[in-house]
Amino acid sequence: MLMDDYTPVHAVYKKRMRKLQKLLGSAADAVLVTSSENLRYLCGFTGTEGLLLLAGDSSFFLTDSRYTTQAREQVAATDTITFKDKAQELARIVRKCAVSGICFDSRQLTVAQFHDWEKALRGIRLVPRPDVFDDLRMMKDAGEIKLLGRAAKIAARGLAETLTCIRIGMTELDVAAELEYRMRRNGCAGAAFPTIVASGPRSAMPHGVASARRLARGEILLIDYGCVYEGYCSDETCTFFLGEPTAKQRRLYAIVKKAHDLALAALAPGAALRKVDAAARDYITAQGCGRRFGHGTGHGLGLCVHESPAVSSRSKSTARKGMVVTIEPGVYLPGWGGIRIEDTAVVTTAGCRILTKTDKHLRVIGC
Repeated sequence: MLMDDYTPVHAVYKKRMRKLQKLLGSAADAVLVTSSENLRYLCGFTGTEGLLLLAGDSSFFLTDSRYTTQAREQVAATDTITFKDKAQELARIVRKCAVSGICFDSRQLTVAQFHDWEKALRGIRLVPRPDVFDDLRMMKDAGEIKLLGRAAKIAARGLAETLTCIRIGMTELDVAAELEYRMRRNGCAGAAFPTIVASGPRSAMPHGVASARRLARGEILLIDYGCVYEGYCSDETCTFFLGEPTAKQRRLYAIVKKAHDLALAALAPGAALRKVDAAARDYITAQGCGRRFGHGTGHGLGLCVHESPAVSSRSKSTARKGMVVTIEPGVYLPGWGGIRIEDTAVVTTAGCRILTKTDKHLRVIGC
């Protein structure tokens, strides 16, 4: 999409650039953006090779010859430059702008890349500020929430179609392949992460990606899946039963569902996210399953599947309007199986609104 200074999309990117610079304050007089997610968020670039330098009122986008045309069409920046030597071209611009210090996200660099920068930018302060980049994307605007909702809708359609063809004897890999194919057919760019399909005892592994194991009657089938739409991710977990569930399966499902509902009820502006976690965790503990719930209750979601803020016992964040997080308590019994129920929700003025679309009541499939 072509953009100029008068298009609404360009204005959004300029606003985001100003927000980043405001978050940095006096830490440095420039900021260098390297991750693909932050580049997409700040200037619209969707390629795999690029740097964005913000210095005062100027913005410089650097890329190689593979992306010159694409960058000129997509990128909202003062200047787009094709480099042959990335570090040397960056150094030239930095010195031209009389930059004395550069903030960057230290988690996005290898040690080798950092040493290259140090050598090329000799005399320039390099200031690691990963916290600023976390804060930058934590609050979603209306456009982002719309895209996240669209991703969730596409994923749910894909799952609904997949459930109609699940049969006893299929492999977990068969189920994952069907789901990923159907999500794509419904309009997504692909899976947001390796699809988790875990049946029987394997469902006790929170990240049990699909295997060649065959589905068997009477077992649990846990599916954790998501898709990407216009760069934004969905994330949802559903636990199904391959035949009439046992009393134990029903009891554990009811415990996890209640914990899930309590956490969602606690998610509202001003709520400490550690207390949202506690709403689910304390209930599971009271039911005698506390030792079987080891991970956090949720995480932020956006251009990345896992981003700030965390919804855990260690979280220091407070829920604010526009935050989008997952709520995904679980109970896992090694050798028996596990149950997890996950929805994605956006914090609203009055509480929260669920973006994911699949009903979470107990459901029997594959019969």
